[in-house]
Amino acid sequence: MNIVDKAIVFAAKVHRNQVRKGTDIPYITHPFAVGMLLQRANCSEEVIAAGILHDTLEDTDTTFEELKDEFGLRIAILVQSASEQDKSLPWEVRKQHTIEHIKDASLEELQVIVADKLHNLQTIHKDLDVMGDAIWQRFNRGKREQHWYYSSIVKALSRRKREFPLIGDLEEEVKAVFGSIDFLSEQEISLIFECAYLHINEGVGKELASRQLLRFVECIVEEAEQLYRDEQEHLLDKLEDLSSQGMQFEMNSEGPLILAAFFIALQNKLQWSDQELFKYVEKNKSKL
Repeated sequence: MNIVDKAIVFAAKVHRNQVRKGTDIPYITHPFAVGMLLQRANCSEEVIAAGILHDTLEDTDTTFEELKDEFGLRIAILVQSASEQDKSLPWEVRKQHTIEHIKDASLEELQVIVADKLHNLQTIHKDLDVMGDAIWQRFNRGKREQHWYYSSIVKALSRRKREFPLIGDLEEEVKAVFGSIDFLSEQEISLIFECAYLHINEGVGKELASRQLLRFVECIVEEAEQLYRDEQEHLLDKLEDLSSQGMQFEMNSEGPLILAAFFIALQNKLQWSDQELFKYVEKNKSKL
């Protein structure tokens, strides 16, 4: 039995009592489909096997040691890389970790992760045609949060599109499901800049809530507050970068450091390049 056939048997056993979220479809259809995507993309047998096994650590009782003993260290590491490490953390924290991790993942790790996300989104796309927006009720977070997550993955991989063709397929699927790679409108970005001093007033909070963005902005503020407490040197570097772009700051107060923390947190959350950040800071400087 080759390594791919062995992975099929193993995954079928450990996922045998599971179904896809919100359906009665056997869960194993998803890892099998991920393996098929990787096979069609001419990936190695080890990567295909890891794709078939990619949810065994996260969603079954399988341990890393068991995978290593059954399939070798290389495949076990690929599966571990595609797995969320701490399911007890908030959804936003777990997804942000995946976004940051994928930027510097090895090509083989990237292949497994992208194929997983692509098949998930393809499934959502098919179900949207049948169920409409009711589909989002299946998930821990709704359409706005899912749009942020998948768009951020695509943006995080923008410089690596030539390495793996399924990244381009994932980008097209994001556009098909959500209408655009851009998660926020210009008006919504402007609204978020109202919170640049790490305070969400009642009026802005109500507007953000009506747009299903309140928790999103609260996460930005929370990250910025931590940066402000712990990363003073990093904040000074960001202020220097902004000053080099023509921004002026009154350095005799804490305000510029608070703004720098907000800018870094916002940039991390939206996967903006420095040029995008500078553009939106300039557009919204009246709020600063």
